[in-house]
Amino acid sequence: MYLRPAFVQTDPEQTIGLIRANPFGILVSVAPRLDASHIPFMLRREGEGFVLGGHLAAGNPQCACLNGGEALAVFTGPHAYISPSWYETQPAVPTWDYAAVHVYGTLRLAEDEAEVTEILDTLALLDPAGFRLASLPADYRQRMLRGIRSFWLQPTRVETQWKMSQNRSVADRKGVIAALSAMSDPRAAETAALIAQTLPVPAPDEQRP
Repeated sequence: MYLRPAFVQTDPEQTIGLIRANPFGILVSVAPRLDASHIPFMLRREGEGFVLGGHLAAGNPQCACLNGGEALAVFTGPHAYISPSWYETQPAVPTWDYAAVHVYGTLRLAEDEAEVTEILDTLALLDPAGFRLASLPADYRQRMLRGIRSFWLQPTRVETQWKMSQNRSVADRKGVIAALSAMSDPRAAETAALIAQTLPVPAPDEQRP
């Protein structure tokens, strides 16, 4: 990912928060062939970092890279088109504000049943109806487990781009926030909220009525 210094996010909690809020990502690998799968990921904290878990259908050709292959997991957060007409500073051009995380790392096949269960049970927490793997009949559960390949992705490099108009003036950012907040698209509102976080915090005297 092309990282511009103005947009690099260095707070690990923001990175982890984006992944957990947007767990459906893309697993990309290049060996034995260039491949990508759209799958949900679970995140487990490990010390000051984290590890990602997931699974693929056993018939997915990408399973060939799961035991020691290099991979990239891509996560996308709030994003929105930004019109130059919203800026106070002119002339200007259109752009797109977005938040994204790229996790580069090494894959390890999860073969122990306890590991597989941890991954699947954590992913099941996304189910609003409260489904749990243990609720399945034992024979059906075993057939299901034979039909998937679970894995861990151990990060070796994490890149987080938080492009939220930081390169624009405060007045320009306020214009973008106002325009996005007026839209009915929830992604626009989420993007506006992230842009608002980039505004300077008023001094105590400025906060008085």
